[in-house]
Amino acid sequence: MNKTLDTALILAKCGMKIYPLSPGSKVPVQGSHGEHDATDDLDTIREWFTYDPNYNLAINLQASGLAVVDLDNHSNGVNGIRTYSEYIRNHGDSYVDTLKTYTEITPRNGFHIFYKLNHDLGNKDIQLMPGVELLTGKTVIAPSFINEFEKGYKAEYQGFQELSYDKIQPLPEWIIELAKDSLKQRPNTVFTISYDSGKRTKTTLYFEMLVNGLGQKGIRNSNLASLIGGLLYQGVSADAIVELAKLANNNTPEPLSTTELERTIRSIFQRYLNSQQ
Repeated sequence: MNKTLDTALILAKCGMKIYPLSPGSKVPVQGSHGEHDATDDLDTIREWFTYDPNYNLAINLQASGLAVVDLDNHSNGVNGIRTYSEYIRNHGDSYVDTLKTYTEITPRNGFHIFYKLNHDLGNKDIQLMPGVELLTGKTVIAPSFINEFEKGYKAEYQGFQELSYDKIQPLPEWIIELAKDSLKQRPNTVFTISYDSGKRTKTTLYFEMLVNGLGQKGIRNSNLASLIGGLLYQGVSADAIVELAKLANNNTPEPLSTTELERTIRSIFQRYLNSQQ
């Protein structure tokens, strides 16, 4: 019996598009195309888990008509669970009722609250408030296990133990409005600071790369390799490195495609792992 395969087949039979992740991680399987490989084809899914029964499971939210409110509970002082709970309580019972939908607890003790996506909000993560994001692209789902935290995702809330369309509410209008407000182009505030940074180190360049991007065509991949290599050397976790690489790419004037970005990240990680053997 393979619970992850069983879950994948159940979701696929109801039309949800899923794809595998490397065992114990959120990283796409080497040589795959991540969420672009998401499918509801049962034979394809069985082949994945025949090759490696320990794969984790993720879902292409946009292709599946879903969205997830992600409540973080990290150790950086930002508690999305508290922020979101206070916001809902302050708006009355109708907002509280929107919590009656399938929800999973994450390995870092946050929550993923699932909704049917009934609006085109693009394929991105949208910050609704501190520690609270609306995910419309992809997400890891139960029963995936993350080695870094020695914990997995699991159904936790409202008594719904399985992900299915009949256990998911439509995305509430007030969340849609919060997302639209976040996506609005706000006027830039321009100000000047006179500052002599003094000594410049490689770490300085990495920080600036996160803000300014990976540069122009021809140097983007080498800068990405330098950034990831430097973060690996500093002992940054794999999940954090992937998110920081995405941030730097998003801030690049002509960013790498999602496919090329993921392929490059996997290649750099693999070279690093090979060098450690």
